[in-house]
Amino acid sequence: MSIKSGPENTFLRVAAEVTRLKFQGRQANFRGDHSLVTSAATTAVRANRGWTLVEMMVAVAIFSVVGAAVGSLFFFSTQSFASMVNYNALDKENRIAMDKLTMELRQSKKVTAYSTNSISFVNGDGFNITYLFSPSTRQMLRASSDGSVQALLNDCSLLSFNLFQRNPSNAVYGIWPAATNNWQLTVKVLQLTWKTSRTLPNRAGESENVQTALIVIRKQDDGI
Repeated sequence: MSIKSGPENTFLRVAAEVTRLKFQGRQANFRGDHSLVTSAATTAVRANRGWTLVEMMVAVAIFSVVGAAVGSLFFFSTQSFASMVNYNALDKENRIAMDKLTMELRQSKKVTAYSTNSISFVNGDGFNITYLFSPSTRQMLRASSDGSVQALLNDCSLLSFNLFQRNPSNAVYGIWPAATNNWQLTVKVLQLTWKTSRTLPNRAGESENVQTALIVIRKQDDGI
């Protein structure tokens, strides 16, 4: 039986083609939705998966290196800050002690006694003054004939005195060691040196400050 072409047959062919295209579209949508579901499921599995041993070892190594660097930086920063604080405190205390000792020695009238770590003299007010070093207390002390004793400097680990005479030679006032005989009459210049030190936290070291000076005794009565 032959099918005649006509308006009815053309309509049927168009309807069949539309149905086929809709079916193909549904299949494409199904494949796309299936791919999305599979990708989401894979991502969820990966998110819930734990770290491997290699990843853990790498993370621990990186954390250890960074932690050691930060700890070292903190330690050295703390030590540097403590050193600066100690140096500042020692310098301030040394300047105060040096000013007082220098002023009093310049105005002294006579040196009466002397050793490597102590010196006695008559000051401008007529009192007998002694500066001495106490190793047991690590102090430089000032003792007066009026009975007063003052700790002029703490944290002192060294104190030494040297006496010199100042004789004119060829119009040049040089400095020579004081004569052994009647040195009280010839001493004109006094050299002093002291050192103060303070221990850093955790005994990691010490901060030290050294002071030295040459002091001319201006009121010394001598025959030179």
